[in-house]
Amino acid sequence: MKRQKRECSEPSNPFDVLSEEIIFLVLDLLEQNPLDKKAFSLVCKSIYATESKHRKTLRPLRQEFLPAILSRYPYVSHLDLTLCARVSDASLSSISNACPSNLRSIDFSQSRLLSSSGLLGLAVNCKNLVEINLSNGTELKDSAMAAIAEARNLEKLWLARCKSITDMGVGCVAVGCKKLKLLSLKWCLGVGDLGVGLVAVKCKEIRCLDLSYLPITNKCLPSILNLQYLEDLVLEGCFGIDDDSLGGLKHRCKSLKSLDMSSCQNISHSGLSSLISGTEGLQQLTLAYGSPVTAAFADGLKKLSMLQSIKLDGSLITCDGLKSIADWCISLRELSLSKCPGVTDEGLSSVLTKRRDLRKLDITCCRKITDASIAYIANLCNSLTSLKMESCTLISREAFVLIGQQCHSLEELDLTDNEIDDEGLKSISRCSKLSTLKLGICLNITDEGLIHVGRTCSKLKELDLYRSVGITDLGILEVARGCRDLEMINVAYCKEITDASLLLLSKCSHLRTFESRGCPLISSFGLTAIAVGCKQLTKLDIKKCHNIDDNGMLQLAHFSQNLRQINLSYSSVTDVGLLSLASISCLQNITILHLKGLTPNGLAAALLACRGLTKVKLQSAFKWSLPQPIFEHLEARGCIFQWRDKVLQAELDPKCWKLKLEDTEVE
Repeated sequence: MKRQKRECSEPSNPFDVLSEEIIFLVLDLLEQNPLDKKAFSLVCKSIYATESKHRKTLRPLRQEFLPAILSRYPYVSHLDLTLCARVSDASLSSISNACPSNLRSIDFSQSRLLSSSGLLGLAVNCKNLVEINLSNGTELKDSAMAAIAEARNLEKLWLARCKSITDMGVGCVAVGCKKLKLLSLKWCLGVGDLGVGLVAVKCKEIRCLDLSYLPITNKCLPSILNLQYLEDLVLEGCFGIDDDSLGGLKHRCKSLKSLDMSSCQNISHSGLSSLISGTEGLQQLTLAYGSPVTAAFADGLKKLSMLQSIKLDGSLITCDGLKSIADWCISLRELSLSKCPGVTDEGLSSVLTKRRDLRKLDITCCRKITDASIAYIANLCNSLTSLKMESCTLISREAFVLIGQQCHSLEELDLTDNEIDDEGLKSISRCSKLSTLKLGICLNITDEGLIHVGRTCSKLKELDLYRSVGITDLGILEVARGCRDLEMINVAYCKEITDASLLLLSKCSHLRTFESRGCPLISSFGLTAIAVGCKQLTKLDIKKCHNIDDNGMLQLAHFSQNLRQINLSYSSVTDVGLLSLASISCLQNITILHLKGLTPNGLAAALLACRGLTKVKLQSAFKWSLPQPIFEHLEARGCIFQWRDKVLQAELDPKCWKLKLEDTEVE
């Protein structure tokens, strides 16, 4: 009898005795894969209930799921609706009613057809809302801004590319949302000096302000620079601001830490000096595609002793300009000179000699530097964590050995389109901290060099081998064995890659992006292995993989439930395979060009069945072979169609392809 009572008192499920805190800790460890978290929540009723309290962020696939999801997770504070192409008033009402007090952040940046009445209900009911992202809301008008103005506690608002709003709408936001600390108005072409001036006058707590490509002039600048707490100011592409307007400024923004004046063609060193005068605390300065960087320009940086990052991409740079930067920027940690004509060994060495504490250096397409610069980098900048040097065509094979010998702190290395060979790659493999390695269009490397990378760079997460045609299954074997945390790999146009590589890569369970276009030896058998082993796969490119057919699609449909983007062009997929993908509820973006087995009826059925699609790229011929109401229906659901007339082209030999690319760049 006693034994029977003891048995009755013991819990039927051992998980029931776990405290809420312990279950929370377990759920924290399952954040990376939502499917794992879902499986764990189904263990027992107590964990199922606790999981609903633990989850604070939701990213629903479609708006029709919102009522049920919000009922299941009443404590959500951040709602990401970027997968919902369209959000109706009914959905906004569900959100307002389900979490009026808990919701603090909501992201509509990929959603369209939002109405002002729906936004008004959200702003009025969700009193604790502090962040709203409405970027890309090209249909939003001033009435929508008036609705947003009712969110009195709002601190962060993104309105990038809301091209239909005007000064009046922004003025409503400025008056209603006085607690704003971040505001992005990038590409809001209807907003000018009046709207920006109102923001500066009414929103005194602004920290970050993005005014990129606005038609503003000097009229609103005094008010902006008078903001007491402004730290991050972006004036990229503001062509209405020039030296004359900056020269007369009396206000100085002493709190400014980051300034971006890229593509401001009307501002020279004199205007820049006027703007940054008094901003001794500036830490980041971005002047890409701007005026020439001369000694006079660099002299304007004299007082910026705390400047850590300078980005000059695409600007003409003189040797004296780089020397002056080296002299005055004593705290420099990041220097970006991507596509800067004028960068030479002499100028670059002057920076490297004096600023040995550089952490990030970008010399992409600096085609005048030679092995001498690489020697300076290797010998003087041992603390580099990021080095980008794509298409540095004068650097010889031998120079890359130096990088591997000295720069052991590297975490990111871009050697795309360079002369590195296996000896250089063997040396690079000593950089055991590498997480990103780009070796695209490196025609001199083979498996011999890649094997060393696979054996020693165990932290590698991204590997780009695009058109590096010397790579075969042998090299991929070592990468798959040694780099189990791999999240992205690109083997496009590595024509010797077979299903054997895919079988090995299927062991990399964290793989999210797999690009294998132009690999004719890959078949549905290999793709099945990827689908089964890599459950977190979100992006797949199998263009020109002619041996992949419906069998591969059926396996993807069954196992790859996280897949969001796929390119099927030039494969052997037919109506059956395409239709099977409808079971992948996450699928949003699909490219379908030159599928010989695809019929208009099959395409129509697949498009209607894939309810989450937001972007579809199709051959133009289908535009006239399908009923127009189908496209109207899909567009009403939020899907965008891109039409292509591209004809079928023969594949070039890699070396011929590279020569053709270089000729195009010269032209």
